[in-house]
Amino acid sequence: MFFGKFVFFLLLSCLFYFVGVNFSEALGPDIIKYIVFPLSFVFFNYSFLKLILWFIEYYNYLFIIKDDQIFIINCSFLLKDDIEIIDSIKVIKVDSYSRWLFSNILWYGTIVIELQSREVRSFRFMPNPFKLVRKLQEQRDSILKKRSTKFVAVKEDEILPLQ
Repeated sequence: MFFGKFVFFLLLSCLFYFVGVNFSEALGPDIIKYIVFPLSFVFFNYSFLKLILWFIEYYNYLFIIKDDQIFIINCSFLLKDDIEIIDSIKVIKVDSYSRWLFSNILWYGTIVIELQSREVRSFRFMPNPFKLVRKLQEQRDSILKKRSTKFVAVKEDEILPLQ
């Protein structure tokens, strides 16, 4: 998907360049100089910027949120399958922030997870950090809701929720 977008914007840039070179007399030198060539340049740079951001997103921390655990997989160029598992019950606080102009424009930020053991984990350059924090909060709420449900034993091998 992302590679297809890269190829699409690269072909769009080449199309603008082709139009600028072959139809320069018909369109006029001002339109070519101030509209067509800058558009070609912008689409060319945008395609490579999106490709680089996709590589950063792909080779960064991967969060997998299961029922009561958070799997964090670091898939960088140097580290392969660096996996960390965090119990959601041990998470005290989850915070995310995005500072400065470029990180806000590109929707990148930092996620900070504070655990019960006074350990603070910080994950930098995360794409869409607020979306991940919202998912972690939903997971935390569902776990607390399950824990607050009172259970009563009907038989030795069955446990039913109290209604």
